[in-house]
Amino acid sequence: MISEKRSLLLKEQAKLLALKEHKGIVKSISLSKILSLPIYIVDILTLNGEEHKVKINAETGNVLKEKTIPLTKSRAKAYALRQHKGIIESVVLANKQYEIVILGLDGKTYTVKIDAEMDVLAQEERNVQ
Repeated sequence: MISEKRSLLLKEQAKLLALKEHKGIVKSISLSKILSLPIYIVDILTLNGEEHKVKINAETGNVLKEKTIPLTKSRAKAYALRQHKGIIESVVLANKQYEIVILGLDGKTYTVKIDAEMDVLAQEERNVQ
């Protein structure tokens, strides 16, 4: 199987795209993976003091829209199992975030946290027991 590796935008390119959305000062810029998609997250402070986060697809340069589809429980479970193969022990939705506990095939317990509103991997923790 041949895989095509795409080049990513440079940080400076992402910064310029974000500043087209909101004029101001870039406070920070980071490259993250959101559901396996490389995304630049650009924090901007506008001249009137408002703060904005602009998300840009690092492969295409497209600005991601703020409105997103809420993550369903079944999609959250499927995503968590892609992160850690095993058996789901529990799924809890609290404060707009799924917390999924998985007993991994390696015998370790993993906790995956996923933002239910933005369909974003919020945090991943590994608990060795």
